[in-house]
Amino acid sequence: MDSIGEMSVFAEVVLAGSFVGAAPRFGLTASGVSRKISRFEERLGVRLFNRTTRALSLTEAGEALFERCQAILESVDAVESTVRDLGGAPKGTLRVATSDALSVGVIVPFLKTFNQQYPDLSVTLIQADGGIDLLSERVDVAVLFKRPEETSFIARKLIEDPWIFCASPEYLKQYGMPNSPSDLSGHRCLTIHARGLTADHWKFANKDKVETTVVHSSFSGIGLTVKEAALQGMGVARLAYFLVCADIAAGRLVPVLTDHLVRNDRAIFAVYPNRQYLPSKTRLFIDDLSGYIDDALIVPGH
Repeated sequence: MDSIGEMSVFAEVVLAGSFVGAAPRFGLTASGVSRKISRFEERLGVRLFNRTTRALSLTEAGEALFERCQAILESVDAVESTVRDLGGAPKGTLRVATSDALSVGVIVPFLKTFNQQYPDLSVTLIQADGGIDLLSERVDVAVLFKRPEETSFIARKLIEDPWIFCASPEYLKQYGMPNSPSDLSGHRCLTIHARGLTADHWKFANKDKVETTVVHSSFSGIGLTVKEAALQGMGVARLAYFLVCADIAAGRLVPVLTDHLVRNDRAIFAVYPNRQYLPSKTRLFIDDLSGYIDDALIVPGH
């Protein structure tokens, strides 16, 4: 009697929201998944799902089982992963969720070396811009700019990632260097636009307090396009440090208003499930990524 297998099918149906959605993971048809759930219910002597022609919903017993079986399945997966890794290099697939900007600026450059070191461990990047359900997407680790609100996840701070004000040398040669936030009124400002909002309220440190200046946006877009606009000499941009540090080091962008940076306002976190046994492949990824970031990103003022 395969209790673990039955729980796996049950949990996948809950996460997928239907028998059809769960079927591909097990190489079954929707009716095959339905039969497995029916046999599971018969063995337990309770109904786990309320079935209608349009939707599935958990019964009270189903909700109680799902809460417990998730922890059991995670523990089994972690123990199996640990035992497998004792026999050699880590194998399998690691599901990593992150934003497009972090993928381009941090994760993909990091993976160049990581994949060479662990060729049997593949990585699937999952787009996390606009939010993501880490549980339903079965994410092993997420690399995000904020801590999750859910207590079922742990957030490990990898590095501070302050907002940096910068412009190209060509732009500064033509328009001059801003020396104070008030000088931005005479400059073209490049702003990030996301989720229907334009980030034109820029925060600046002024001695022991933080002040906000509303800038006039001459161009707005996602972070990567704003960075490109800055490189093309279109204005002064406010961008995450990780996104521009290489360009600053190469002289393609010049930091401005450095005395007015707000410290400790942003950070990059590795977020992973709060479980007793963290799979070694997940721990290995986080540890190596942390080391890479420490070497690659030198945060101003540290």
